[in-house]
Amino acid sequence: MRRPRELPVELQNHAFTREDLTGWQLHEERARRRDVFRLAHGVFVSAASQWDSLMTAKELARALPDCWISHFTAARVYAWEPPRRLREEDTIHLSQSRESNRRIRRPEVISHRQSAYDQDLLTMGGVRITSPARTWLDLASVLTETELICFGDHLVRTPYPAFEGRTEPFATLSELRETLTRVSGVQGRRRALSALEQVRVGADSGAETRLRLALVDAGLPEPALQVPLDPRGLRTRCADLGYPELKIAIQYEGLTHFTPEQAKADQRRDNAFLEQGWIVLRFNDRDYAQGFASAVQQVRGALSHRSS
Repeated sequence: MRRPRELPVELQNHAFTREDLTGWQLHEERARRRDVFRLAHGVFVSAASQWDSLMTAKELARALPDCWISHFTAARVYAWEPPRRLREEDTIHLSQSRESNRRIRRPEVISHRQSAYDQDLLTMGGVRITSPARTWLDLASVLTETELICFGDHLVRTPYPAFEGRTEPFATLSELRETLTRVSGVQGRRRALSALEQVRVGADSGAETRLRLALVDAGLPEPALQVPLDPRGLRTRCADLGYPELKIAIQYEGLTHFTPEQAKADQRRDNAFLEQGWIVLRFNDRDYAQGFASAVQQVRGALSHRSS
């Protein structure tokens, strides 16, 4: 069998159609050769390309103009970590309008049919993808309310530019609210509406969010977030949570806090609060594993002590 003519460089790293082949003066039957892999009906890629599921999703969405990346695949594009029980490393979620007559039939693709407004879609690198706010709503069908609150807190928190390369939050509370108002008929919308009432700006991790929710669920006052030692200082030290009027500071120490350098910084931070007469309570992953039951009791005791 005669060796097929090599694919042009422009077709080797992107999805293409039979029309693209003829545009490069190649017969459309070139798509049937062994060095070409079919992504979807009428959409092909070079078999020599190294494709992972996220790249496949982007190429499918680029090649199929009536599709967009959504749900957990959109979350992966934004580098959000889904709950461990729902990690689907090789599953691709693509959405199409209800009027589309195209069906994507691939075992690793979950195809959704739903309506989306222009405000719900962004274009990134030539690919359409649901906005962070719409992605959050789409995930409401499979996330619990607590998980939705954790995701919501992550979306609206103020990022750290030096570590994250961005200066704006993924979404604002107003954008989440506007999306829920604009979009109807989406499974999980009622759960998202309930979760939105408990989304707050200031939680830097899901653990901090769960600690706050545990305190509230136990009937304790809702703590403030990112509590400054000196409200007038621009570079003052902050507690993750707390009750500033009672001088109670609450810190959640994740794994990054147990490096020698971070431990020294945390010690200096806590000493600054103690020097000013604050009670400082520190919790970690063992408290998380217990559902913060003992943490609730310790915070309750501190509140009782300060209120007496």
